[in-house]
Amino acid sequence: MKEFKGYLASHFFNAAMFQWTENLAQEIEKNTPLKLYVPQRNASINDKKNNDDIINDIAISKADTKELKESNVLIANLDGLTIDDGVSAEVMAHGVIAELEEEYNVNTDFPRLIIGIITDMRYLGTGENKLYRNLMIIGKVKEHGNLVVGYPGNNSYIEDTISLINRFIEKNS
Repeated sequence: MKEFKGYLASHFFNAAMFQWTENLAQEIEKNTPLKLYVPQRNASINDKKNNDDIINDIAISKADTKELKESNVLIANLDGLTIDDGVSAEVMAHGVIAELEEEYNVNTDFPRLIIGIITDMRYLGTGENKLYRNLMIIGKVKEHGNLVVGYPGNNSYIEDTISLINRFIEKNS
């Protein structure tokens, strides 16, 4: 079977989101054949406690961009007060890479997919209760994949994400 790689983009810089990201990563790894890159696990660029003196912007950019370019599937957490800046950049980069590959007929045997995840209950609201998400980012996700909308206390978004990954791999194997 052909190897498929994935990239889990999330704002993992606090305890709650670090754990959420790790839980989702473990479920994906347990239930799909995707070889998953999780930036928070890359201590060389994200262990600020022990490696702060050697971590810099260029090292982070190079390490994560390399993994993003090699990934077939981008899973992006779109929760937060606003969509995390890094996650937004990763969504746009992955989508534009796919578009350039198609436009210039390169890397034609390398399919790409974006899965965006929103679990904020306010996203399902209407009027003043509606959580706004940047429409360019949401549009790029939908243009190149799927938006998965969950709800706090209900983990069906994890099953939906796993199902989308497995269908993508089956279709492109």
